[in-house]
Parts: sequence; structure tokens; C-alpha cells
Amino acid sequence: MCKGVTMSILRKRALVDAVVLLVLMGAGWAYFSSIEAFELLAEFVERYEDWELDELVTSLVLIGIAGFVYAVRRYNDARGELDRRKQAEANVQWLAQNDALTELPNRRFLNGFLQCFDDARPSGGETRRHAVFSIDLDGFKQVNDLHGHFAGDALLKTIAQRLAMLMDDDLVVRLGGDEFLVVTDLSVGTDVARLADRIAEAVTQPVRVEGFQVEVGVSVGYAVYPDQVTSLADGVRCADIAMYAAKQSRVSATMAFDCDMADEAARRLKLESAFRRAVRDDAITPHFQPLIDLESGDVYGFEVLARWTTSDGEVIPPSVFIPLAEQTGLITDMSERLLAKACREATLWPDHLGLSFNLSPTQLSDRLIGLRILTVLKETGLSPHRLEIEVTESAMVQDGDAALEILNGLRAAGIRTALDDFGTGYSSLSQIARFSFDRIKIDRSFIGDFLENEKQNNIVRAIIALSHGLSIRTTAEGVEDATQLEALRALGCDAGQGYLLGRPMKAEDARALVGDARYGGQDNVEGALRPAAKSA
Repeated sequence: MCKGVTMSILRKRALVDAVVLLVLMGAGWAYFSSIEAFELLAEFVERYEDWELDELVTSLVLIGIAGFVYAVRRYNDARGELDRRKQAEANVQWLAQNDALTELPNRRFLNGFLQCFDDARPSGGETRRHAVFSIDLDGFKQVNDLHGHFAGDALLKTIAQRLAMLMDDDLVVRLGGDEFLVVTDLSVGTDVARLADRIAEAVTQPVRVEGFQVEVGVSVGYAVYPDQVTSLADGVRCADIAMYAAKQSRVSATMAFDCDMADEAARRLKLESAFRRAVRDDAITPHFQPLIDLESGDVYGFEVLARWTTSDGEVIPPSVFIPLAEQTGLITDMSERLLAKACREATLWPDHLGLSFNLSPTQLSDRLIGLRILTVLKETGLSPHRLEIEVTESAMVQDGDAALEILNGLRAAGIRTALDDFGTGYSSLSQIARFSFDRIKIDRSFIGDFLENEKQNNIVRAIIALSHGLSIRTTAEGVEDATQLEALRALGCDAGQGYLLGRPMKAEDARALVGDARYGGQDNVEGALRPAAKSA
């Protein structure tokens, strides 16, 4: 707006100057014509020939001509500079409303489009139907990690071209990162669900980049205006909600918006807000589940389990708030606080008792996680050899090099490492060979029915035999009855964990358990169960 006002002022000033100069030139010409100025000048020059006034007049004429030529050239230069400036401003305007990589319109353009569309809606009569598709790529980060950002950029450009060709004259927007959005004008009889499937098919087709094949998954959510939403801007929000529902369902790549999704999104937003407050207020507390040595029946340590009870008394399970912590980026802050609490509590136990703590897969991408753990140990005074860090197989697959560096650093500092939920992820001998572990934890899914299921029984036997061959200790998770306990001990399993041996308990209960005079020095596991059951 300011730029337009300035240009208008300059144009008016130029017009006034031109008029004034023309008037002055006309008046001068009329005056000099009336007095025959040229004849008077010629007579004056001839009269005073010795003054060489003719050369002076000639010089003035040449200077005037040179000045005119100079002015014309500078005018052309100014016009050229003005054209370049206009082009630069046009480029800036284009960049402000378009994505430089894919050349698609960006979020700023979309906001302007939505504003214009909603402002131009007719107050009455029939409204044309539009569909909004929210598109998010699944696995794009892995493409960048495995093949480099060049491959990721090439993938995004190819997907952008496919969407633009598929949707023809409709609006295709890159919102940022690996998110796209499509707004299309629906013709009569258009199958919106089928169109969503076609978008998903176009996105998931493999892309070849420098000789290798790259592909990603996709989640597509969509909403229809005015069938489901009252404005196109609301359609964008609802399509985004449907897209996240599709991502979480893992059943279908596409999903239509419905009102229940909005309620779920509101509930999730409320839960996320409450979780942020809980982390900030240190309301995530550690509980401790006993780890039992199956040969002696003694507690050799505790596994730390995160627990969250809201201010109104609702217990939120870890299966809900742990993924929430990862998605919101609060997992590191929460884990540090939880580990510090657990370490301070462990300093009150006898020195032979250890502490087992889980790291999420996302934390193994943080190369500073080892330093964070050592800092907590130093601040709390817990010896590194009393801490055992548990990681899952999937965590090592996401970024193997980073995981190897972190785990080797922890072991060098005296911290033990355990492979958690063994057999449920990407189990392979290469994982065991590449990473050095002090313990393998057999997942509860194998323990639950291994006495009745021959295949499960053989798997448990093989894991225990493999561990013994590699001099790695084993812990069975989910031990819930005495028959399982006796069978595991007979197979040579080193340790057990489960409701039979002790439920997760508060810090004061764990303290009382390890301080019980009857607990320790038992010759069998059953002697250890009495105080564990009592505390549970």
C-alpha cells in the first residue's frame, strides 16, 4: 500500500514538472520571437568578433547536445534499473507465496486463497462443492537418513509433479516438510474416496534417484465443503484431523473426516496440554518393578516405569503418554527428570542393587543422550555400574550408527546395556554381533504360553541357549505363575520379572521391600515372593 502511494506521488510530480517546463519553454519562445532574439544575437556576435563569441555559442550548443545525450543515456539506465527492481520484487513476491523446491504454492498463498474464497461465498443459493485433502508422507525422514537430503529433495519434487498432474487445474500446496494439501472443485458425481485413493497411489509409487529406488508411505485425510464443514478454512483443519486419524489407525492410508475425529482431536489437545503441565510440574513419577535372580531368589535390582496420575485422579497409561512425549518432543526432558528421581531413590538402597532404565527409539538419535545420562549420575551420586540402560531392537534399526556410538560410550563409562523385548522387532544375529549387550530380555509374548505352545517353547529355549553361548545374561518378562517360573529356572534363565515376582510399586514400597530382613539370602525364589506380594 505504501509502495503504491509513493509511486502515485512520483507520477504526479513528474507530470507537474513537465507542464511547468512546457509553459516556460512556450513563454520563452514567444518572448524571444517577439524581439527577434536570434538576429540580435547574431548582430552582437559579429560586432564583437574579437571576443570570439561565436566559438562560445558553438560550445554552449555542443554542451547542450552532450547534456541531452547524457540525460537520455541516464534515463535508459534508470529505466533498466527500474525494470530489474520490478523483476526482483516480482521474484520476492513469488518466493513469498511459493515453495522454492517444488514450485508449488505455499502456506501463505493458501491463507490468502482461503480468505478470498470464504469472503466471496454467496449469501444464498447453491454452493459449489469442494474437497480438501491433507497429505502427509510416512517414512520421509528415513529417506533423508539413508540416502541423503538430495534424495529427499528429489522425492518431494517428483511427488509435487505427480500431484500437480493428477489434480490438473486444482490447487496443490506444499505446506512444509513432507506435508501437502489439495483443494479441488468437485463435479457432480465425483467419488471423493476414490480420488483420495488415487492421490495415495500417486504418492506411494517408487521414485528412482541416481540409480536407486526410493519410496514412502502416505496418510491422506479429507473433508468436503459444504457437506461436512461450514468454510473452506475449516475444511483444511478437518482434513488435517482426518489425516492424523489415518496415520494413527494404520488400517487405511486414507480417511474421511467425521465429527468423532474432532472430539478426539479436542481430547488429544487437552491431554497434550495436561501432559506438558505434568512434565513442567514434575508430575511424572517413577515406579519400581523388582528384578529377581532366579537362582538365589533375591532382588538384584528394579526396573523404572513411568507413571502419570492427573490432578483429577485419572491414571494415564504409559502406552498413551510415552508416544505423546515422543511426538511433542518432551521425551528427553521427561526421561531426564524421571531418571534423576529414580537415581536419587536408588542411592538409598543397598549398593548391590541395580537400576534398569528404558530409552525410547527417538532418544537413540540424540548423540548427546550419553552425556545427559552421565550428568544425571554425577548430580545424583549414583555409581554408573549400578545403572542398566534398556533399548529395543527397533531403536537400533532407526539409526544404527548413532545407537552404536551411544551404547559404546555408555559401556565405556561403566553403564550396563540390555536388549529389551527381544524377538518382537528386527531380531537377527547381526544385531547381537554388532552391539555388545550385558543382558537380553525375553519378551512377555513368548513367556505367556510357552509351556503350552511348542513353537514358543523352542524359541525361549533357543534364546536362552544363544545367550549362554555368548555369555549374555537373560531376563524373562511377564512371569505370572509358579509353573512358568520353575520351567524358566530349569532352562537356565538367569532372572525373571512379572506380577508373580512383584508388581510395579511406589518408591517407599520399594524401599521397604529391600529393607525387609526376610528378603535376601533365600535359597529359592519362593522365599522372595512373600515380601514382593506383600508390597504389591
